[in-house]
Amino acid sequence: MELPSSKPKVSVCVVTYNQAGFIRECLQSLVDQKTNFFFEVIVGDDASTDNTGDIAQEFADAYPGLVKLIRHKTNVGPTRNYLAVHQMAMGDYVSHIDGDDCAMPGKLQAQADLLDQRMDISFTVHAVKVIDTDKKIERSKNFPIQGSLHDLLNLGTYFVHSSVMYRKCNEFVHDPAAGEIVDYFFHIERASWGDIYFDDRILGGYRIHEGGISKSLKDREMLEVCYENAFDRALSFGIDFAVVQSARLKRRMAFAISAFMMGEKGAYKRKVFLSDNDYPYATGKHRALHWSRSVPVLMQIYMRVRNAQSNRG
Repeated sequence: MELPSSKPKVSVCVVTYNQAGFIRECLQSLVDQKTNFFFEVIVGDDASTDNTGDIAQEFADAYPGLVKLIRHKTNVGPTRNYLAVHQMAMGDYVSHIDGDDCAMPGKLQAQADLLDQRMDISFTVHAVKVIDTDKKIERSKNFPIQGSLHDLLNLGTYFVHSSVMYRKCNEFVHDPAAGEIVDYFFHIERASWGDIYFDDRILGGYRIHEGGISKSLKDREMLEVCYENAFDRALSFGIDFAVVQSARLKRRMAFAISAFMMGEKGAYKRKVFLSDNDYPYATGKHRALHWSRSVPVLMQIYMRVRNAQSNRG
């Protein structure tokens, strides 16, 4: 890394909460990055109740000017923590990484080089290795190397959030009164500025562990509202209503199936329901489930068929 200048080329934003068992590996993988430019690492600790903050402080003390720590005194929630870190970023490019994930050697240089070379790209993502396993999360043959906002709406998030490095060309504004928002909202926002490039190189480690996602009905319903807000945001960019509504209904169907799998039959019926206005934009499968929503055995057959197809794939 070059000697510190008045402005870093890349800002690495790390968000963390109660990740004492992982944050050291994450931060070490970042300070060890070799680059031909100056970068900064900004850590947002959301008032962890374990020693996550203390470990992050160790790095801030050991690497002054490189590692900067925002240590919230009270828990502000994931969205406000995320925004606090990303709004502090001074780099031309901003890399996001969750505190339980890590960067492979060469990650920052590779992604910055790509953004230097391709002005039509708003952000770049990459393949990852699942930590402590032999598994990898790579680009499916159905996913584009260079994708657009339309692809993001049609496919959903087809990459790991901790692999994102984006061009900081606009200020992201979010009203805290609007509540929590999901990663997908940020991706839609940035995809409105330019394309998404999927680098097939494995440049990061991604951790899958218990406790990462709440399974309570209340939290999942809050997540649904977050996605609805993201689709509304896409409409505000002038994306065709039919494209957005089709994507919206695909997501609603996914939430409906999740509710069914959790044994919440009433929630399933509500979520799979299609209004007259929705019906033209729904898939054939969604329409079939809508009409058969009061006959659970048909949903069970659908799930068996879907699982069989997945296993063959």
